[in-house]
Amino acid sequence: MSLICNLSKTFIYGITSSILDAVTDDIIQDTRQARLNRSYMNGYPTRIWDLLNRNLFSIYGENDDIIIRSTLRGTWHFIVIFDKSTNMLVTIMREERFQTVKKDRKNGHHYIAHLAQIFNVNLEKDQQTIFDQESDKTEAQKTVEKICSDLCISIETVKHHAIVLFSAKNEILHSIRCVMINRNFDECESVSWNEYISVNESTVVEQVNKDDIIHNIPNRNLKYTNRAKQKQNLNASVSYKPVESEDTNEVK
Repeated sequence: MSLICNLSKTFIYGITSSILDAVTDDIIQDTRQARLNRSYMNGYPTRIWDLLNRNLFSIYGENDDIIIRSTLRGTWHFIVIFDKSTNMLVTIMREERFQTVKKDRKNGHHYIAHLAQIFNVNLEKDQQTIFDQESDKTEAQKTVEKICSDLCISIETVKHHAIVLFSAKNEILHSIRCVMINRNFDECESVSWNEYISVNESTVVEQVNKDDIIHNIPNRNLKYTNRAKQKQNLNASVSYKPVESEDTNEVK
């Protein structure tokens, strides 16, 4: 039985819409208001994460059925979401980053390996593990305890961990799925979430080979939603006015 499918459609849509907005409409509006040219921006990739984190907090921050907090891994702030109805802990990562971590399977020090080791024990396959179970148990326990402490929940409360993976390029969301891995990075479960974004309201695509897109024209080849068009009109109306700073409660 699929554990990922136990997550509610409302929960799934909240995450997918947060990601979609961040990588399309929000980053376009953000760079235009600041009069920035993406072709020489240093912080463009990380800016998307700031926008995504803000969107997630906006949706789940006041939800009694969801606990959402930021936690630190080194100097990097990342968001952890706990769904009380399924006792599922959810994190978000780029598909490309996940594949890089997965290729280096000896990298048992990554936090997703630690979460899988503690919470996805019952997903282990009948094969010899690559890690020494005793030697890295302590490190994994410390990582997970820190994350759960930041969430203000106990480790015993969490049943499983899932990762939401998305791939986006040139202001287009290519794919989004949810996976559950074991400590060896085996994908024991993978469910596409593309269907939770309406074809008429998304820029999700099956395959895009447009590496020649001009980066300093952020709206090129992007199909706008009605909401995005409204944002464009709003931007045009204030393009000659100073942009006031706004507290967006972004995770820094």
